Amino acid sequence: GWNSPLTTVLALLACGFACFIEMGKIPFDVAEAEQELQEGPLTEYSGAGLALAKWGLGLKQVVMAALFVALFLPFGRAQELSLACLLTSLVVTLLKVLLIFVLASIAENTLARGRFLLIHHVTWLGFSLAALAWVFWLTGL
Repeated sequence: GWNSPLTTVLALLACGFACFIEMGKIPFDVAEAEQELQEGPLTEYSGAGLALAKWGLGLKQVVMAALFVALFLPFGRAQELSLACLLTSLVVTLLKVLLIFVLASIAENTLARGRFLLIHHVTWLGFSLAALAWVFWLTGL
């Protein structure tokens, strides 16, 4: 079950990998494709529509990082309903989300060169981590 540290670590790595892909970081940013000649689905937008689409993509990244933090790094939550505890919890959560963005930026810059040649190997690594976590959870290891 989830009491096993190995299962939890594998699930953490698999979820982190899935969050990294869902955040649209390089080399998984095909939907935006700003470096390419056409910008994919954002080509038809300009002005306020483009700003709203870009803001939505940024908000999705923050939500994915916050979801990962809530699932796998739950320490620092407010223990009581007071202003001091809530502010402390907010600061700790923002620092954890910032840490996730720093780690995602490091991974993004590391994987940037292997754009199309490495993407299927990296994707199989993430899928394998998720499959191993599931098997270990089923067997109770």
